[in-house]
Amino acid sequence: MKKNLVFVIKATQDFVRYVPEEIEKNYVLLNKLCDSISTIYIPLLNMLEELENKNVSFRIGLVLPPVLCALLDNDIIKEYYVNSLNDRIALGEKEVERLASEPDVLENAKSILINYKKLLFDYTEKYNRNLIKKFAAYNKKGSIELLACAGTDFYVPHYADMPEIISAQVETGLLSYRRYFGENPEGFWLTDCGYAKGVDRILKSYGFSYTILNYRSFLLADNIPSGGIFAPVRTPGILAAFSSYTYFDEMLYGENGYSANPVYKNLNRDIGFDSELENLEPVCKEGYSRINTGYHYNNKNFRDDKHDIYNFDCACEQVKADAESFLKVQSETLSKAGELLADKDFVYSLCTIDAEKISQEWAEFIDWLKTVIENASSYDLNVTSCNTMTDAVFKFEKFEPFCASAAGDGYGENLLSSKNSWMMRYIRKACERIVDLSNRFLTDTGLKTRLLNMGAKELMLAQSTGLAKMIDNGEFEEYAEKRFKDSIINFTTVFDSLGSNVVSTEWLTTLEVKDNLFPWMNYKIFSKKV
Repeated sequence: MKKNLVFVIKATQDFVRYVPEEIEKNYVLLNKLCDSISTIYIPLLNMLEELENKNVSFRIGLVLPPVLCALLDNDIIKEYYVNSLNDRIALGEKEVERLASEPDVLENAKSILINYKKLLFDYTEKYNRNLIKKFAAYNKKGSIELLACAGTDFYVPHYADMPEIISAQVETGLLSYRRYFGENPEGFWLTDCGYAKGVDRILKSYGFSYTILNYRSFLLADNIPSGGIFAPVRTPGILAAFSSYTYFDEMLYGENGYSANPVYKNLNRDIGFDSELENLEPVCKEGYSRINTGYHYNNKNFRDDKHDIYNFDCACEQVKADAESFLKVQSETLSKAGELLADKDFVYSLCTIDAEKISQEWAEFIDWLKTVIENASSYDLNVTSCNTMTDAVFKFEKFEPFCASAAGDGYGENLLSSKNSWMMRYIRKACERIVDLSNRFLTDTGLKTRLLNMGAKELMLAQSTGLAKMIDNGEFEEYAEKRFKDSIINFTTVFDSLGSNVVSTEWLTTLEVKDNLFPWMNYKIFSKKV
């Protein structure tokens, strides 16, 4: 029996305004985007290239949301990233001088400086500032499978009674995928694996073959599938569904998880917060909030009374040990599953990875993933993607998934908590209005069309769960609240303008420049489907 090991990396990115007058206000969030490019997207491309050169047979899943693609494809963001790398290179050269009398720390500074110079070369020369194009190329080669997702991080269960809203988000995500990757995707990623009854039929109507659900949707169903979480199933809408692996997050992030090993780099100790401000220019400047610089010198065994310096060689050895440990566990688990499911052609273990979370927790993750992929065959594991397992969908066991989620404690409660629940009444009202407007103005053109398209964009931006999460966990809370209120106010202005038949073209033009997302947007995607 074939034992399949599946990795799906989900990138996350909220829209950040990058027009000149907004860049300084949003530079902390833009810096987070730059960090993600440096720690996840470019290293991931380099990993794919290295494995390809070694003729390693593999296929992994990757979700690049439309908002992220729009930002990565924008010339202003590209230049901003190059400038940020140059600033960090300049900082690194200062660090090398400053740490001349501390040889152990100096080696770390030199290593990080070399890495930033390589990132600059890779981004500008090897990838010609176009990461999207390179990901699309690997998608065509078969090294990765790119899954589609909603236009923004849209949580389906909140709109289970609004099929037009769900359809609009799905359609926007599909149009974005076709624009950037030029193909029709087979898989659709539900934000936070949030499942609601009937969404499978909507996804199937747009041509998707499968989706991925949280393991609770399988294990808490009225009729638990006979294959548990190790065999795909078929929903009532004839959509294949795969379950995430139960213990994967604990293995990565738990108290005794791989990322917590003391020899790994301590990403919470950055000189951007530890060093004197005059040592941090040009990355950190007077009058601005301090930000991560990428210069980390300590391992995770650091304590105030014990100064432990990060050792690259020790971390590499631990990566190999952790990769071997993971492969051994997966091989044993799937072997036992195969014995119990002898009637199946294959069993699988599906590991979903939040790109932003892993980049903040584990600096060595890409090296670990590469080592796992390289050595998987030694453990009789086949590293593949979900779309290689959907050919016989009508043979899959049919069942109705339980409405669960990967957010919160399994039910998305952090997306509708006491801190952020006030947002939902405004979003729901805007949803009702956009459906009504799209049906009332089906044949309009010109200024009204521009207004309606802008209103549709603002609604989608307000629907992003990233804003609700920021407010719930207190990270960038003021920014998230303002960003949400701006979108709701902008949508309301569109609604009022259509009602009064009076609009400020200057206001509309300015907003179109600021929130220039989804240039293909057509508000009619919100109209009722017959």
